[in-house]
Amino acid sequence: MFDISMEAFGVLFWLLFIIMGVYLTYKAVNFKKQTSFEERLEEVEAELVRVKEDGLRKRTDLEEYFIMWVHQMKTPITASQLVLANPDEDALPKLRQEMLYIENYTNMALNYVKLSNPTTDMVISKRSLDDILSPIIRKYRSQFIQKKIRLHYQVINSEVVTEANLTSLMIEQLLNNALKYTDQGDIWIQFNSETYQLEIKDSGRGIKVEDLPKIFDKGYSGFNGQLNQKSSGIGLYLVKLISQRLDQEVNVQSTLNQGTSFTIQFHRDIQTYNIVR
Repeated sequence: MFDISMEAFGVLFWLLFIIMGVYLTYKAVNFKKQTSFEERLEEVEAELVRVKEDGLRKRTDLEEYFIMWVHQMKTPITASQLVLANPDEDALPKLRQEMLYIENYTNMALNYVKLSNPTTDMVISKRSLDDILSPIIRKYRSQFIQKKIRLHYQVINSEVVTEANLTSLMIEQLLNNALKYTDQGDIWIQFNSETYQLEIKDSGRGIKVEDLPKIFDKGYSGFNGQLNQKSSGIGLYLVKLISQRLDQEVNVQSTLNQGTSFTIQFHRDIQTYNIVR
């Protein structure tokens, strides 16, 4: 039984060696696969945690925004109720103004939801700035008359690449802000065809230097906002969100008691456009 030739023993030895090598290789591959699987599992778990935290943050942001929005809506509703309870010869213009506020806040809420969804498609196209501006100016015509504010505006024939609905909301918030803090003064709307910047400038109260870095923060109304019961700090916050989403930078310059200037940087063509998801 044990009478095995050296040649047979050598063959048997090498066969066992090969079998052992195959076995060890198999174990090493399995170990590598197991390690890779565990690493991938850890990555997936980390991604799930990140998605959960991101979802929680967005939900918190949404809740905070709509709490502010509800408080904002109470003001024109209460004002309308007071006008209806004690009507006078100015009741109709007052109601129109309060309805304008309600319409504005409703549009803000709808578009905030739109902006909060990164999968929402944006219709980017070349649009005439005058086509965007004219309806807004007509909408606020009664406020210009009521507050005796002079509007300096000439038809702008230039076209810009943008998302018209969100840009309209952005401009409306800046114009509304100018009207809110200007009393019997002037408002200018002008476009620089060289730099492709739209400027909305007023001769109103201006903004304190210490408030300027914070005016686009959610819920921040600053000193002027404290003087105005209709200010909640969500209008300019929405402007910032649109600015970031549409890649249209907004800048502000202001001098206290002399006025404020907001500029929106537009794009000339689609090649330079970058929608931020």
